[in-house]
Amino acid sequence: MFPRMRQQETRMDATLSSEATARAPKRTTKDCRSRPGALIWFFRKSRDLWKGKHQALKASFKQLKNKVADLTKSREQWRLKAEQANDQLGALKAKVDNLQAKVEALTSEKKRPSQPAPR
Repeated sequence: MFPRMRQQETRMDATLSSEATARAPKRTTKDCRSRPGALIWFFRKSRDLWKGKHQALKASFKQLKNKVADLTKSREQWRLKAEQANDQLGALKAKVDNLQAKVEALTSEKKRPSQPAPR
């Protein structure tokens, strides 16, 4: 029995000493209680505020997500149109080069002196 008492004496108590509790102001349960109606109002208001924030962020996120999807789709369409225009440009340049070659061939043919027709 004595060893236990000695062991307990060497440990520090987690509770305040009677001297410290005498200096501390005494609180009654009345001091710490809030009206249930006030707590309900406070917690409901708090919940409604964070729910409102969450819904606003959710709507904003959806709006931005849709905008990104639209811009991506639009950019893809414009890229395809640019590629088609570039292909058409290459085909038209080849056609122009071909026609210029024909024109040069015809003009060089006209510039040659005509041979007299045999009599």
